Amino acid sequence: MKLDNFFKTPLLYLEQPKWINYVNEIVEDYLIKTKKISIPNVLNRNKEKYGVEVVKTLKDFGSSYHTESLINEVKLKIFRAFILETSEKFLDLQGFDLKNYDLHFTELWAQDFTRNGGGHHETHIHWNSHVSGFYFLKCSDKTSFPVFEDPRHGAMMTKLPQKDESQSTYANDKIHYNVKPGDMLFFPSYLPHLFPVDPGIDDFRFIHFNLQAVDKKIKI
Repeated sequence: MKLDNFFKTPLLYLEQPKWINYVNEIVEDYLIKTKKISIPNVLNRNKEKYGVEVVKTLKDFGSSYHTESLINEVKLKIFRAFILETSEKFLDLQGFDLKNYDLHFTELWAQDFTRNGGGHHETHIHWNSHVSGFYFLKCSDKTSFPVFEDPRHGAMMTKLPQKDESQSTYANDKIHYNVKPGDMLFFPSYLPHLFPVDPGIDDFRFIHFNLQAVDKKIKI
């Protein structure tokens, strides 16, 4: 009997603690600017929806704060170059021929989950991109974490019970990483992913990026 293994979904995990302090320092100003605008808007929206008394306890529960694009931030040039080079290697290792393509960032931003808890992201993918990834700046075993879901719709439609959910087998429909600061993940942009509800105990901050392989004949 021979068990073949086709149509694999790759995830690349790296430990890159050398960038933590440098990137954190740069994105801090961006996040302060973002929160200065966003937090009052969130509080006002919650007051209208739940009332003033509830918001005294609720505050900005459930929120996450995203910076503006960091693609053109000069101070992150070397960091972006590392992501770009690693993404090219990631695609190359999968067997893709990139000689007629150039990789370009389509999105690059930082985000914080509120310390009042409830921050999360529902399952989603990143359309029109080829490589996506995270770089974790602040996290712990008490924060949220990335969860990846089986991208095969046919497999999900015919899902059978798993014998032992503590084991990694062909029956898994989800996997997750218990990340620490400095961890970096690269994955295909078609891979559904989510972040479970954060309890608000420790800071949770990460960089998110998406890249697209563009035909060299197309001028950008």
